[in-house]
Amino acid sequence: MENFVPIKYHQLRDFSEKINVTFLFIKQNFKSLAKALIYIAGPPALMVSLVLGNFIGDFLGMMQNIGNADASANYFLSVNFWLQILLMFLFGILAYVFTLSVIYNYVVLYEEKQSNQIDVSVVWDRVRSNFWMFFGTIFFFGLLLMLAYVVLILPIILLAAISPFLIFFGFMALIVGVVYVVISAVPTFIIRVYEKKSFFSAISRSFYLVRGKWWSTFGLLIILSLIGGVVSYIFLIPYYIFIFTTAMHQTSVETFAAPSDTLLLIVKIFFGLYYLAQIFITTLPHIGVSFQYFNLVEMKEARGLMSDIEKFGQTPDAPANRPEEQY
Repeated sequence: MENFVPIKYHQLRDFSEKINVTFLFIKQNFKSLAKALIYIAGPPALMVSLVLGNFIGDFLGMMQNIGNADASANYFLSVNFWLQILLMFLFGILAYVFTLSVIYNYVVLYEEKQSNQIDVSVVWDRVRSNFWMFFGTIFFFGLLLMLAYVVLILPIILLAAISPFLIFFGFMALIVGVVYVVISAVPTFIIRVYEKKSFFSAISRSFYLVRGKWWSTFGLLIILSLIGGVVSYIFLIPYYIFIFTTAMHQTSVETFAAPSDTLLLIVKIFFGLYYLAQIFITTLPHIGVSFQYFNLVEMKEARGLMSDIEKFGQTPDAPANRPEEQY
């Protein structure tokens, strides 16, 4: 059996090394981390997946009456439709909070214990103790994005008053501005958990750390998110097969044929699995963000170097000799 060697967090890493260490961390901790996600974030995620699968099934069933305006109106105005929307929102928020809390608390526990054998009960204690911190962070993030949107939309209004042609450039500037804010703020969660800072202190520190390494942070998130996205769509293949099969058996161009109960069940199952898979796929970018945070802290504050000096009483090779990351 291969000996376990803990990953050193505070260490300078180039772009490829951050990708590699993210997958190494998941490989080392797959069993314990997956177990924590299933037991803690799994129940609300399962509820969302069940409601989502049923919602998609009902919607596809309604499609057979797409030409009937009254039937469509009754569906969208029904209590069942809005109840499903409400349940998906509530359980979705709960699943998202638990998922992020499990991931980031696990990252901290890994360093504290220097082990990949972390019990679910230990993770749960941390998740339970800082649930409202994560919930509040997500809430304030929403407010921050709304504020950024309002601030950035004002120039678009002014441009529209000058010329409608300029609106396009205004919207492009809006998108760029929102993306810049989001990427600059992504380390906020790990900062709050690891450094135990308030939301505004954490987000200010996040902007400070990302400054000068925005493109590296952006590229890391894009690559890891794309990898996760490709994997997640495997669970939607049966849905697309269902759509293709239904279209091939459509005999009327005026109405949709009623989907069979078996095919509806397949859709519900695989849309449910698709959502459940998200709690695991979400791990990729967030673990990557954690290692980017430690990389940026080491780059700007040399915490790992200072720790090595204190422990061994001698100066390791200066990190300044390391080639600058190119991205």
